Amino acid sequence: MLYRTIWNLAWPAVFAQGVRSIVMFVIRVVVSEMGEKAYNSVNIGLMVFMVILTVIAAIAVGNTAMVAQCWGAGDRERAGRILQQSLMWGLLLSLIIAVIGTPASRLLFYLLRADAETVKLGSSFMVWLFMAVPFMTPGFFLASGLRAAGDTKTPMVGAVIMGVLAVVLSYGLTLGKLGMPRLEILGAALAIGGSFSSFTVFLAIVFALNRTVIKLPLRGWRLDFKVGLAMFKIGMPSALEWILIQLGILIYVFVIYRYGDEAAAGYFTGMAILVFAHASGMGFQVASATLVGQSVGAKRFDRAESAFRHCALLSFGCMIVVGLIIYALTTPSLLSLLFGELSKESIMHARTFITLLVFAMPLMGVSFSMAGGLRGAGDTVPPLVASTVGVYLGRIVAAFGLYYLFQPPIVLIWCSMFPDLILRILLMSLRLRSGKWKKGKV
Repeated sequence: MLYRTIWNLAWPAVFAQGVRSIVMFVIRVVVSEMGEKAYNSVNIGLMVFMVILTVIAAIAVGNTAMVAQCWGAGDRERAGRILQQSLMWGLLLSLIIAVIGTPASRLLFYLLRADAETVKLGSSFMVWLFMAVPFMTPGFFLASGLRAAGDTKTPMVGAVIMGVLAVVLSYGLTLGKLGMPRLEILGAALAIGGSFSSFTVFLAIVFALNRTVIKLPLRGWRLDFKVGLAMFKIGMPSALEWILIQLGILIYVFVIYRYGDEAAAGYFTGMAILVFAHASGMGFQVASATLVGQSVGAKRFDRAESAFRHCALLSFGCMIVVGLIIYALTTPSLLSLLFGELSKESIMHARTFITLLVFAMPLMGVSFSMAGGLRGAGDTVPPLVASTVGVYLGRIVAAFGLYYLFQPPIVLIWCSMFPDLILRILLMSLRLRSGKWKKGKV
């Protein structure tokens, strides 16, 4: 029955994340039609955009943990009040991000020592994304509240609507198809902003029609600093974790760029494929966070421990299957067809990187589910520590050390992902064994 419960929670989240993965993949494919300069600049912009989204999603982790534990304890009214507060605090956070991020868009590309054309293209792309952030943010918090209450299907429907809109807009506005103007990189940015905002609109309508398991109070729409502080206390370690991960990956890209534009394009193409694997891992992360959070709220620690084990096992197996499917499908000929403007060398680099990812995916699945369970328990600092040690010690130090000491083939630089993931799993396993995660209060 626990396996069935995990799967019922996971598959809609897997599907929703898969739709988002398709969105990002299609945008990369469309933008690749404009050449490697535009392709690389948009990919760097998308990495920064993912930092923004993960910071917002990380604060929503506080909402998830608090709502899940209230739901597990049977306090439905308080769960609704917490979701209400999360919407207000999340919107305030998004406005701050937009105000700071818009004028700073060029700085990142200068720090990466990108050429003038890449700076111009990438910074323009990012400015429009920053402007759309306040319209995207409420959707993250509404979805996290629903998932914490056990409803993963409603966010899935919203993700499907978002995905269809994103594919149509990116194809039409970027390349001037379907009767739309050709806006190129601006079109890609508008497609992302518009589609993610549609996710917010859909969920807002569902809540307004009172068709959700968790209810938003009609009154009390003023900031509660006590609830806000508790939410940020839980969510900020996750936000810092994901910021440090993305910052680490950007530093990692600095090393990859030393091997030329073709190696960078191959890496970004492999990352475009990786988002499909992430969809599976994120689904089980949602299931783990929900089940562990509700079990901790109900003081059922035996059930929480069982959820940890079973989510990790299912995620491991699922990622093996997904990895094999990805490897079978992403042949050089298919990659060349999808990314027609990329050079043959870029395509071969992409195929090599994808091959390595197939072996890393099961480890990613275990890491995702363990981190999700700890966050659901409100114990968000250990995943932060594990990820930071993994990325900076296991990946970046290894990559820089290999490059500056031996200057090996790029494939050995990419292999640094393995010590990264192993360190993360080891450190989170030690936390689970200690039992200290059971003592967290939200």
